[in-house]
Amino acid sequence: MEASGREGTLSPYIISTFQSLVHAIIPPHLKQKDYIGTVHVAGAQELHVYEYVIWILDHSMALPVKEQLKLVNSSMSKSTAELLDVGAAQLIQKGQTLYPLNVTAYPSGGPFSALSPIDRLRAITLIERLDINLENLSIPYKNNPILVRNMMDVLNELSMFGHYSEWTAYGTTRLLSPEYRRVEYFPPGWFQAQYPGPSFGYRDFRGFLAIIQHRKVDV
Repeated sequence: MEASGREGTLSPYIISTFQSLVHAIIPPHLKQKDYIGTVHVAGAQELHVYEYVIWILDHSMALPVKEQLKLVNSSMSKSTAELLDVGAAQLIQKGQTLYPLNVTAYPSGGPFSALSPIDRLRAITLIERLDINLENLSIPYKNNPILVRNMMDVLNELSMFGHYSEWTAYGTTRLLSPEYRRVEYFPPGWFQAQYPGPSFGYRDFRGFLAIIQHRKVDV
């Protein structure tokens, strides 16, 4: 069972928006390595972390929660992409962008994807401050300031989880249900964080052995 075809079922708009999101949060960079020289370190977009964020948004909610948020027949990832665009549009209208817009980097995206990476982060901060019209937002964010603020934290956390966890190493199984996922290689994020991996069966010091003398008590 492979997951390679799922991206084709997603809207190019959703894909572009979340590609630009994770790229802004964890961009690629150059790093100096001893005896090797300068090497390219992959960012979250290159490791397809945007797929993880989209998958979690669309598959991690229980049905009662979806019903409460009126999301049974809607996509959480699409509503969240639209929320990011509202913040981006507000940043543009206020004249607070630091760099010119670029509509060619993510041609299927909206205003958020057209922003420079630093301006995307500024748009997220603007949304977090609720400096937007909550009445004009899509369900479930419409007039829901608590959810709007929480989601800005969630997007940052999910990008980190996807990048630095074993998810990227699931390879062709990464978009399957958890019971079908298999680790196919060492996670790139673990290399970047210099995490050696889990140490199974490791015994830690838990104190000294307590010797208790049991005295017989006549009842």
